[in-house]
Amino acid sequence: MRLTEITDARGRKRYLAFQRNLYAGDPCYVCTSSFVLRELLEQTTPFARACQVVPVMVEEGGQVLAQAMLIFHPSLPVLQISFFEALEGQQRAVDLLLEETKRRAKSLGVSRIVIGLNAHISYGVGILAQGFSHKNTFDSLYNKPWYAGYFQGLRKDTLSTYREEKKSAAGRLPTASPRVEVCRSDLREFYRETERMRALCEQTIGQTHLYYPTQEGHFYHLMKDLRPFLRDEHLLFAKNQAGEDIGFLFWHPDFNEMLSGGREHSLLSIGAAWLLKRNQITTAKLNAIGSRSPAATVALLQEFDLLTGDRYSWLETNFVWDNNLPSTRLNHYLLGEPHRKYEVYWIDGL
Repeated sequence: MRLTEITDARGRKRYLAFQRNLYAGDPCYVCTSSFVLRELLEQTTPFARACQVVPVMVEEGGQVLAQAMLIFHPSLPVLQISFFEALEGQQRAVDLLLEETKRRAKSLGVSRIVIGLNAHISYGVGILAQGFSHKNTFDSLYNKPWYAGYFQGLRKDTLSTYREEKKSAAGRLPTASPRVEVCRSDLREFYRETERMRALCEQTIGQTHLYYPTQEGHFYHLMKDLRPFLRDEHLLFAKNQAGEDIGFLFWHPDFNEMLSGGREHSLLSIGAAWLLKRNQITTAKLNAIGSRSPAATVALLQEFDLLTGDRYSWLETNFVWDNNLPSTRLNHYLLGEPHRKYEVYWIDGL
């Protein structure tokens, strides 16, 4: 058994093939998350190039047993084990991966390792631990059910996503304040509007666990492939009486609903599915919300409900840290118990 670092195009091709073969035929897996993986693996954006990215594989007898990207960004003083994948029953291979990560962390002068953060929380965070019976929604992570077992005994943080009938959730919304105005974005100015969103992220979500500051263009590069599928209504801004931005809400249809699981999809095939099946999507995905006041949060949610009306039967959130008590309480109140549970693991004191 040996661990190797991926340094060339042939190795990157093998890396992608392992993930593709691992999920082939799995109806709960949709490949849309692999676009972000490729971005980091091939370092095609300014953010990806600002990261130190070391893809590694553990092999035996020519067979890949486990793989991950070891990622370090100078704004977050931890070494990340990102995009982790492994066959079932391969604890020795995973332990070898962990030992190599510890060695590299010490060489970088960092004392902590985090497992399950994919470079930045805007790119994805968490190892799925509960909730394997549903196809993953767009921009939520999915993995094989044995992954969490590889890291038991390590310190962990937990996250949840929530799902509820949209009509039921809407009936619990409080009344919005007239002092807050909500407006749609103007996606003809996509770069400007994503920068506006980024500025609000830094002021609001910037306080979230494991978030670290982003550079100009971060969300533009992250979201640009999604641009053909977005309308102005999908990005909302809240303003106070002085006309200042005090919150945002980013939502979209669950694009994964129109795609079959367990196979690869190109941007072209996703576009074709959008043209043919978009009216069949039943779930609205509340991807991100950042607010500087409770009044702005309520106003954004009320506007989201008015815009979507009865177009969607279900509402699902992106991840929420369980230790974020205000957000957790709000989601419990509006949406009930968690739908999926995720975990992030730590190795400390290196």
